[in-house]
Order: sequence, then C-alpha cells, then structure tokens
Amino acid sequence: MNRKRWIAIAGLAPAFLMYAQAQPVAADSITGKVMYSGSAPVPKKIKMDADPFCASQHPEGPVTQDVLLNPDGTLQNVLVYVKAGLPAATQYPVPAATVQVDQKGCVYTPRVVVAMVNQTVSFGNSDATKHHVQAMAEMNPEWVISEDPGTAAQGTKFSKPELGMLVICHLHPWMRMFVHVMTNPYYAVTGKDGTFTLKGLPPGTYTIEAWHEKFGTQTMKVKVGSRADITFTE
Repeated sequence: MNRKRWIAIAGLAPAFLMYAQAQPVAADSITGKVMYSGSAPVPKKIKMDADPFCASQHPEGPVTQDVLLNPDGTLQNVLVYVKAGLPAATQYPVPAATVQVDQKGCVYTPRVVVAMVNQTVSFGNSDATKHHVQAMAEMNPEWVISEDPGTAAQGTKFSKPELGMLVICHLHPWMRMFVHVMTNPYYAVTGKDGTFTLKGLPPGTYTIEAWHEKFGTQTMKVKVGSRADITFTE
C-alpha cells in the first residue's frame, strides 16, 4: 500500500495533507479537512458488459471510485478517528441505529461506512439483478449472503474492532466497499466538503488517524481543551 505523508509540515511538499485543530468554539471537538495537493488521478473505466442491467445503469461509462476528489481539492471517503488517548476502561454504548449500505446501479453506496462493535450493518439490494455479498473480515468471521432483486435487506453484527474490512460482490468484481468497526464513537468519514468533526471529547491529548483505501494511514496528535493547541507527528 502506498503510504504518503498527509500532514502539512513546513518545508515538505506532500501529495496528501490532513489539517486538524482543536475547535476553539467547542472545547470538546476536533475539526479539520483532508486535502489532495497532487495531480488529479485519472479514473479507470469499468467494464460491466457481463451484466446488461449493470451496464444500462451507467450510460456515460462507469469509472473507478477509489479516489474521489471534491472541486476544492479535498478528498472524500477518508475515515478519521481517535486511535489513542481515551481512558482504557471506558465502555461506550452500542448505537441502536442500523448502518445501512445499498447496492444501487451495481455499486455499493456509501463506499465507506463505520459501525461500532456489535452495531448492526445492513445490506440492501435496490437493483433488478442478483448480488452476492461477502465481508472479507480478518478479525471477525467472514460473512456471506446472496440477495435477489426485491428481497429485504440483510444485516449482521461484528463483535471485534477491525479497520478497513473489504466487502465485495462475487457476481460483480468491480463492486468494493469498506466497513470500519470501532470501539469508540469518535469518528467521521469525509464527504463532499472533505471535512471532519469529532465531537464530545473530554480534555486531553489524542492520537487521531486518517485512513484511505488507496493512500493508507497517517496519524497526528491533537490537544483538546480550552486552547487550540496542536502537535503534528509522522
């Protein structure tokens, strides 16, 4: 995996940058954004001809979704979460809400989701074609289902934390997405504005990590409290 430097440090010219600061308005938050500063990658074309339905959903010609840039140069689908610094004995409640993934246009939507340990993750099928979902877990048991058109969504729970769990469709090899299973609720995934906010943190110094499916991970330290005090690490 190609691990670039994302953190902006004086004197360097990284291709990928992560900016973060303790939010001065809300002393319990960390906010920031992930920037892409290199030449924009050229998406690759996807061949969906093997399934006429899938091909019909993308008349403009489907392309890869592994690197999604916003118009301002920020990067989508980056997980940012608190990796270290929380009290070790703290137990966080499992959210009652279900994390939902849809298969629409023979593409997983969204491409990156986050669930806490033992939170339900559900996969639906909005397509008029069959899908065969496999969560290729390493820390958790693998999970495989088959979903015909029009059938109800099926869900599962993952009992162990796991970063970057790949999910594929055996019938459509271009279909890929990622599930992150966390032990704490301090996480966010960058969207169409490239920003993230981690709310509700007690005062302290935290290691936050950014994860991207193509560019790997990068960590930095942020102090949360009454001041916006920040330390960068490699």
